[in-house]
Amino acid sequence: MNNSGYILGIHYAHDATVALMKNGEVIEAMSEERLSRAKKHSGFPHEALTYIKNKYGNIPFDKIVLVGENAAHDGVVFTTKEQNLEGRKSVKQGDYFLRALGVRFPPFGLILFLRDLYLIKRDRFGVKKKVDKYIEEIFGKDQVSKIERIEHHHAHAWCAPLFVDDLTKKRIVLTLDGVGDGISGSVNVFDGKKIERMSSVSVDASIGMLYCGIVDILGMSRNEHEFKVMGLAPYAKATSGEKVYEKLKKLVWFDEE
Repeated sequence: MNNSGYILGIHYAHDATVALMKNGEVIEAMSEERLSRAKKHSGFPHEALTYIKNKYGNIPFDKIVLVGENAAHDGVVFTTKEQNLEGRKSVKQGDYFLRALGVRFPPFGLILFLRDLYLIKRDRFGVKKKVDKYIEEIFGKDQVSKIERIEHHHAHAWCAPLFVDDLTKKRIVLTLDGVGDGISGSVNVFDGKKIERMSSVSVDASIGMLYCGIVDILGMSRNEHEFKVMGLAPYAKATSGEKVYEKLKKLVWFDEE
C-alpha cells in the first residue's frame, strides 16, 4: 500500500455505512442510521461521511471503494432522508411477488427480464455518470481516479476470515443472502491472494427471498425481522412445524446433486 495507506469504504444501499481503514486495519466505522435516526437508512451516507471527515480531517485517500446494492439501481444514491422514512412506512411487497409469479408463469418472467434490461441500460447510459459526478463533487476531481466499485457478493466473500492462519491452503468461500447484484449466493475459491468465483445462485433460487415472503405474510418488516422467524422456529411444536413443512415443500426443493 502506497502513500498514506488510507482506504475509505462506502456502502450506499440499505444500512448505509462508511468505514475507514489504515494499513489494512479498520480504524473507524459509522452507520448512517445512528446519525440520521432513520433505521436501516438507504441512500448515500452523508452524515456518516461528514462524521469521519470531521474526526480525521482532510485525509489523502489511496482508494475510495463503493459497494452498492445493484449497479442497475445506482439511483438509490440520491435517496433523501424524507424518502427513506417514507419508504419504511409503506410495505413494498410487489416486486417480490412479481418475481415469484415470474418463476411460475414465464410471461411474467419475460416482463421482469425486459424491465431489468432497461434498468441496466439506464445505468450504463445515465445514472452511473450522474453518480460519478456526484462523488466528484463530494471528494474533489483529483480523487475520482481512486474510486473503485466492488460487486455485492465479492464484497461479502472478502469479509470471510481468510487470513487467520496458513495462506498456502486454498479455501472455499460461500456467500448467501437475499439478493445482491443479480444473484443470491456464490461459491468461490481463495488461493491466498485472490478470490475466484466458481459458481453462483440465481435470484429465483434465493432462500433469503423465501424468508422475505414469510415475513410479509406474518405482517413483519422485510429485511429486518427475518431473524425472528429463523430464531423462533426451533421453539415451535413438532405438529406445527409439520403443517408448515407440508406447504413449503411444494414451493422449495433441493437438487440432490
